[in-house]
Amino acid sequence: MSTPEATSEGTTSEGTTTGDAAAQAAAAELDSLVALALTRAPGLRRREAQIDAMREDIPAAGALPDPMIGLSARGEDYPGAGVGTDPMAMLALEFTQTIPWPGKRGLRTAAAAARVPEMVAAREAERRLLASEVREAWAMLYASGATISALRQALSLFDVLEPQALTRYETGLGSQADWLALRRERAMLASEIDRELGERTAVVARLAYALDDTTEARAATAAALPPTASSTADGASFAEVAMAEAGTETARRLRLAADREGRPDLVVGAEYGWRDSMAPMVTARVGLELPLWKGRKQDAMTRAAGHREAAARLGERDALLRSRAEAGALAARRDAALSAAARLRGQILPLLALTAESARARYLAGDGPADPLIEAFRDQAEARGRLAREEATAFAAQSRLLALDGRDPVAGNGKDAR
Repeated sequence: MSTPEATSEGTTSEGTTTGDAAAQAAAAELDSLVALALTRAPGLRRREAQIDAMREDIPAAGALPDPMIGLSARGEDYPGAGVGTDPMAMLALEFTQTIPWPGKRGLRTAAAAARVPEMVAAREAERRLLASEVREAWAMLYASGATISALRQALSLFDVLEPQALTRYETGLGSQADWLALRRERAMLASEIDRELGERTAVVARLAYALDDTTEARAATAAALPPTASSTADGASFAEVAMAEAGTETARRLRLAADREGRPDLVVGAEYGWRDSMAPMVTARVGLELPLWKGRKQDAMTRAAGHREAAARLGERDALLRSRAEAGALAARRDAALSAAARLRGQILPLLALTAESARARYLAGDGPADPLIEAFRDQAEARGRLAREEATAFAAQSRLLALDGRDPVAGNGKDAR
């Protein structure tokens, strides 16, 4: 699906963009914030530690079982009387080692190694999500800043009109109702600005959490929205699908390992015995484990591993369908926001500007009350804020879509990650 690129000026890549410099500067600043978040995020560092731990588990999974050493005394007389006169009486040192059935150690190692790509895929999904969250926070800051600017612009007009209305009322040229209405609207605008500032502070706090840095978050200007690339993703390259595929491979290797676990292990041992004045006795033994409870233990483990593999394969299909559905929802949200922004920019805002100018001229000329003027200024400020929010919604949806698809400018697709 190819869509126009949203920009800070509300134009598209199909038209003339007057804010290219601002958009490119915003792109550079935002990319640096994303890179900072990917470097500092505690959640990602936790994933790295988990991956390192799993890599250490690989050689341990295929290692031989620990050997056993034992001491024994056989046929001794009472303490202090020596070993005894029986030729079989002796003190012995015994060594025993279990040797797994051929192939067991390799399959155990492969199963442990398969967990690493699964965790790497989980880390990659978290990286992409974090990148999109930083970009969404940027979009919210942009929308908040534009809304506050529109409200302050309207407030500045009321700052001029209210004293004029008071003067007109005191000189008998205007009504008290006009002055009170302007004063009330001025107070309401100030309250809305305070509310928007509070919401902006909350967004900055979210950004500070992602960056693990309050100073950097407060310094983010978000004066413009960077351009974004188009996307034709169908979900196959989404991070969640990669996680599910890695999980399926892990389940497959665990099933193979469980199937081989039903084979009996070999036990070898050696014994060296001391017999006082007689020659020492050396004994060697070889044993084979008897899988008497195989049906209740090893076979049950194999069946369980098979069910887990089947569940993993179904989960893989589910992840693909869910990713495609999410891609469709994001694309629909983006397209709807772009259409609304274009309508606001090309039709609604120009009409509101004409309406506001006409109402202002009529009020100043004494041909009408202040209510139409107040409503016109209010509608104009709200439309400007709504335009910024629609642009921010489109940018956030497209950024999320690109991040899920592994095409974020900074987070990428994780193929170069270890």
